[in-house]
Amino acid sequence: MFTSNIRTLRVLLPVMAGLVSISAETGLADTESDSTIEEIVVTSRFRAENLSDIPDSITAFTVDDIERHRIERVNRVAALTPNLRFSDDQEVGVSTLVIRGVRQNRGTGQPPVSFRIDGVSATNNLLTTQELFDIESIVVLRGPQGALYGRNAIGGAILISTRQPTAEPEYDLRLSAAEGEDFTVAASASGPIVDDKLLYRASLRVQDRKGQLKNAYLDNEEVDFKESTSFRGQLLYKPADKLSIDFKGQYLNQEGGSGYFMPGSEGVLPLPPPDPPIFFGNPTYEIQSNRIGVSFVDSWELSAKIDYDLGWGTLTSITSYTDVDSGNDQDLDQTLFEAIDIVVIDESQTFAQELRVVSNTESPLRWVAGLHFFSQDRFRSLATTFLGTPVPPAAQDLKLENYAAFGHLSYDLSEDLELTVAFRYDVETPEDTTQGRDETFKELQPKVSLGYSFSDDLLGYVTVGKGFRAGGFNNLAPGSNFEPGFDKESLISYEAGLKGAWFGDRLRGGLSLFHIDYSDQQYFLFDQTGTQANINVPKSKIFGGELELVAMPAESMQVNLGLGFTDSEISEYEDIAGVLVPASEIVGKNVPGAPVWTLNFGLQHYKSLGNDLDLVSRLDYEHRGKTYWTLDNADTQAAYDLTNLSIALQSEKWNTRLFVNNVFDEEYIEWFFASRFIGLPADIAWPSRPRQVGLEFSYRY
Repeated sequence: MFTSNIRTLRVLLPVMAGLVSISAETGLADTESDSTIEEIVVTSRFRAENLSDIPDSITAFTVDDIERHRIERVNRVAALTPNLRFSDDQEVGVSTLVIRGVRQNRGTGQPPVSFRIDGVSATNNLLTTQELFDIESIVVLRGPQGALYGRNAIGGAILISTRQPTAEPEYDLRLSAAEGEDFTVAASASGPIVDDKLLYRASLRVQDRKGQLKNAYLDNEEVDFKESTSFRGQLLYKPADKLSIDFKGQYLNQEGGSGYFMPGSEGVLPLPPPDPPIFFGNPTYEIQSNRIGVSFVDSWELSAKIDYDLGWGTLTSITSYTDVDSGNDQDLDQTLFEAIDIVVIDESQTFAQELRVVSNTESPLRWVAGLHFFSQDRFRSLATTFLGTPVPPAAQDLKLENYAAFGHLSYDLSEDLELTVAFRYDVETPEDTTQGRDETFKELQPKVSLGYSFSDDLLGYVTVGKGFRAGGFNNLAPGSNFEPGFDKESLISYEAGLKGAWFGDRLRGGLSLFHIDYSDQQYFLFDQTGTQANINVPKSKIFGGELELVAMPAESMQVNLGLGFTDSEISEYEDIAGVLVPASEIVGKNVPGAPVWTLNFGLQHYKSLGNDLDLVSRLDYEHRGKTYWTLDNADTQAAYDLTNLSIALQSEKWNTRLFVNNVFDEEYIEWFFASRFIGLPADIAWPSRPRQVGLEFSYRY
């Protein structure tokens, strides 16, 4: 399985050597040019640092990037980030995220990344699909990030920063209309309430979409309809120079279509002997559910962030409370026959508290230390109806507590060499009160890295880190064969990389190679009883890399390139109750879920029209390589290509843009479940979104 690794290394290692050579020849040159790329400053280590100085594989989006790429949800971030895949499927709120082959656990499982907005963790996996509006920056960190970002950061972290209250009045309005009767209004206002003491910001986004995908067997009724409302209010209070208090409240509501999977095979419904199986003979790869599914996610969150300058460091307290209610009513068998229906209820209440101290000296020693507490009550019920007969529901009342201590230390061993040592110790206890089970999972997550500056413009680094995700209990229904619980998973990630700038800051980029040794990887499955379960794959390996470049060959042109690849192997697997495919067909196969290759390319051109008016045209191309859907690799998505185009007329205060997404109307599968793993009558496949043409207008004052 890993023979292709040697071929890949033969290609990439000379690239790494070439970057060192280029830096040695040009890195110290003082080239004067207007067409330079500004260094991005991020706070991923809780202090402002240049992106090129941090020994991690990072993709960062500034406020200008968010505007030019039209980033409104995480799926758009994933399209622009190597080795990150995000797919919507089943219902609003549900998604599957895969980063470097580390994948989402659905149901009451956990995501593979720490998803944070302004430092507050998204405490429910249903919140990763929320709309992103009034955003200042987005940072994606690949590789284990548990030391600083805690629970579920086994594969990385996605850090989102919203626009902050301003000392001067500021107003923003955005209108959008697109095919599918897709209308969006977004607005924000910011300014002082009490000069220099109390500032506010309020943001609102409302969307109403009729949809473009249709069910031909229900009078061509649209199935991907959606209505959403999002509001965020913020107060920033500065009673003293050393103290700031940031209060925030957020409300999110999404309502939309659900369960419009397409059958990927003809339905065969097994019945208990002596009854023979029912053969449906339904068409394949058409949306044909016998009823229109509906779903919703409703949540609100309150948080308070307090920063106090101690002189030698900054003390930060982040307190949050989140309430999430969701529901889903759909045709589970996805065929035009009345066979299996399901109703899902999911409710959670979460309290989280973090305390940390960050040194603010510029000495050779820089450090972070903190404590974290997390408590969640979550109720989830999945009730199915089989051939018109109700089945006892899979109900679970789950209580979860997590305590953690963490630290991060960076020390300059010399002017050019930095040592970073970090750790996190987690104690997590899930308790299934419905069935009277509980278990405690403990794990130390260390991380060590060395960063060496070959020149002012080139950093090389090596990193070894451990990632961890706690185990838990499956949401079992009567008649299911899955085990009651699943074990924790852990991985050790080895990474080497280069990042820097060349040709007088007209070219910036980074290259990384990684190898992951994975133990007890968690994998999500479900069955026809309504059970949603996670199983453990004992041993697997993942090898891969990323290359990212941004260049300005001329003052009027910018080019972006991102390349990612993964090669993997399931090296150990034993037969597991509930899994209908034998181990002999799984051992030696690829870890499913991540495209083998990803490529994104962007080209943007500016043309001044005079009178402070610019014409900005943009092309974005994305290639997604072959994807394995199942543990036995029998079902795959062939490689496909997506193209987006836009042209905008913009001034300092206003912007109008015509855009076309999926220009060539490419059809592909977003996500896939095989019937032989889940026990449904047919394979089911989630359809892609068709081409969409739209127009948007924004005004800022």
